[in-house]
Amino acid sequence: MDFDFTKLYKVFSIPANEYTVDRLQHGHINTTFIVTVAGRPVFILQKINTSVFTDVDKLMDNYRLVTIALSRFKWTKGFGLITPELIDTRDGKPFYSDSSKECWRLITYIDGADCTAVPHNIETAYQGGLAFGAFLKGVSEINPADLFQILPDFHSLERRYNEFLKARESAPSGRISLSESEIDFVKRKHTSLINISGYLDSGAIPLRVVHNDTKLSNVIFATDGTFRGVIDLDTVMAGSTLFDFGDAIRSMANSACEDETDITKVKFEISLFEAFSKGYLKSAGSLLHKTETDLLAESALFMTYIIGMRFLTDYLNGDIYFRTDYQTHNLVRAKNQFRMMEQMESEMAAMRAIIEKHRKLIGK
Repeated sequence: MDFDFTKLYKVFSIPANEYTVDRLQHGHINTTFIVTVAGRPVFILQKINTSVFTDVDKLMDNYRLVTIALSRFKWTKGFGLITPELIDTRDGKPFYSDSSKECWRLITYIDGADCTAVPHNIETAYQGGLAFGAFLKGVSEINPADLFQILPDFHSLERRYNEFLKARESAPSGRISLSESEIDFVKRKHTSLINISGYLDSGAIPLRVVHNDTKLSNVIFATDGTFRGVIDLDTVMAGSTLFDFGDAIRSMANSACEDETDITKVKFEISLFEAFSKGYLKSAGSLLHKTETDLLAESALFMTYIIGMRFLTDYLNGDIYFRTDYQTHNLVRAKNQFRMMEQMESEMAAMRAIIEKHRKLIGK
């Protein structure tokens, strides 16, 4: 790596200052740093993971198109979504490639209270639902075909299951023996889930521009607890709103974090499911087709299965995708997701009833 962090102003179009750059420890994919001046955060610097995002030019084309659309959107009169601003390099490019071919980008820091992975209360979950619903509206002016599929078939059940089977065939015997029950779980559940990709392919649900990584840690909150914006826009591309809704429920309606080693602490919090659903339908319910709304509850089960299977696949492959802190980290994550699935299954009738209640409240 050949990049002098203290000389950021020589690379990017920012004022000359003494910048302090410190690494942030969150996020599975890109390497993220916070840039401060005199102790005040001003920018976010990221080293883009080019093993995941292989076409950085297309990635940044998408990023710019999305941020422009969001900057125009007004959630309510006089109030828009706060959107990170991309800082070009001195030669007018959206990212910098150093002598080691590492790709770097700089965006403005958004001052706000990032939510932790587990909401503190029902109001936070409700605001998260409002935020991601507002995001869906904000990018609705973009034609899905105008965005490059930066991660093709990202949430495809067929693709992820085939990757799992391939990993199972080539995995070391030690890793297989430690994950036999999880491997069996994936195989048993595979045919019982809705296939969102199949609904998209048949035209039963519309193709939309969606976020694809709807963790509550990707929502910026004001000090009064209301949402102000949505960040982490690398995965924004064509897909289904069911991906976004389902992944949000998977990540925020869990009583424990996804790295919890004691899976007895994992509990599906249906009160948080209802709060998020209420906010999401209030924001975006008018956009949704009936078939989409009918499948919202099942989408949570689908996305929890997909992510759990991806954690397990990465474990079997030797931890080559997700960042890990210890040898069985991805296996622990998979166990956590599958426990969450079992809890959701027992609450599915109640989840459907909640969606129906809030659909009626918005007149859909």
